[in-house]
Amino acid sequence: MKNKEELFRENHLFTREDIIKSLELFIEHEELNEEPRYSNDVLKNRIKLCKKFLAAVKKSKLPALSELWWFYEYQFLGNRMELNLCHADEIKVENGEISSMIDTVEHTLITVECDYLTVEQYASMLGVEPVTVRQWIRRGKLRHAKKIGRDWLIPDTEEKPRRGFTCVQYVVDKEVKIESDEFPLLSACDSISIFQDQDNKRKFICYLRNYKTNFSSKLELTRSEAERLEHTIIESGKARVEGNIQYVPNIRDILD
Repeated sequence: MKNKEELFRENHLFTREDIIKSLELFIEHEELNEEPRYSNDVLKNRIKLCKKFLAAVKKSKLPALSELWWFYEYQFLGNRMELNLCHADEIKVENGEISSMIDTVEHTLITVECDYLTVEQYASMLGVEPVTVRQWIRRGKLRHAKKIGRDWLIPDTEEKPRRGFTCVQYVVDKEVKIESDEFPLLSACDSISIFQDQDNKRKFICYLRNYKTNFSSKLELTRSEAERLEHTIIESGKARVEGNIQYVPNIRDILD
């Protein structure tokens, strides 16, 4: 049976060549759009961002990681892609597989952002009216939008909001605070999670946390309050949406 180190080596990226091969497979997966999750224009823009990121990795000088439990990891975060240097700890193995592991992003090495569109350009791309896009913004539905002065810009990789609510976690940028008269506890948090109550769809639960100080609190919100909370967070420009689980190609299967 393989030991912990062998399993770790099989499942992570340690060289520039590893990252490039994994990204090429990730792009192939995106191009298939098997679900399909994205409209043609959004899919095209997502692939364009992936290829820009791949080009940035190819230009970079990245050493092979030989020290145990360190690895490279990339993420597609809605409006950008990042390459991170990570460290693993508390690795547990069950039935010949890694069953759990704590991994920490120690450094972000490469960041490539998508292109941004005005409200009118985004509306044209999706075939809707600008007033509809402004309604989505007011309701906190475009989670990767950003405000520059009085104008809003939306990533060209962001699909139109789906019906219903999708749970979300916002991570506040280091050493900043979100100020809000309506939601004053935001200034004490580095993480905000919002969920819809499964038994009462009109109720929303918000968990406010600060992992440095071990502070934690819970808010119960109506739908309109949850929308105002998200709008406040997005408008501040001080938080980002935590990445979702994404497809991760297993390059060892290909290389073997």
